[in-house]
Amino acid sequence: MPRCSAGVLALAAMAALSCSQYPAGGPARLHNDMVDQPSFRAQEDPRLLPPGAIPARGWEMPLTLKAAQRDLRNPVPATASSLAYGGRLFDIYCAPCHGVSGRGDGPVAAKIVKPADLTAPKYISARDGFFYYVMRYGSGLMPAAYESVSADERWFVIHHIRALQVRP
Repeated sequence: MPRCSAGVLALAAMAALSCSQYPAGGPARLHNDMVDQPSFRAQEDPRLLPPGAIPARGWEMPLTLKAAQRDLRNPVPATASSLAYGGRLFDIYCAPCHGVSGRGDGPVAAKIVKPADLTAPKYISARDGFFYYVMRYGSGLMPAAYESVSADERWFVIHHIRALQVRP
């Protein structure tokens, strides 16, 4: 009869023990099925944050459009550097739809319903809080930009929009 080493005997004992402890696989079962995993399916929303959790980028108080227009004022001074920074952000996040001039003629505009012309009289007379609200929550077909443009950056973008509105 051949001799078995202690390691082989120990491995055989562990295998026998694990089979008797988890006869149906149980928690020790190997998961090699790609369908059985905690991932999101196509078109499935990610899980909501647990109650009381604060997102990594901070928390913003819920806001209504009426309150935004009434209460919000741009805290960022309109300087050359703030206008330049707002212009860079606008070119990245807004110009694809609204166009570089803000007239709703960006390269994506031909494929969707015409975006708002930010130089139109109704937007010139709109308060800064209106633009802040729309960037945060979206409007109509415009998606919310709260994940892309932070609360502070929205004020810089608003300065750029105001600069576009005074150009002929």
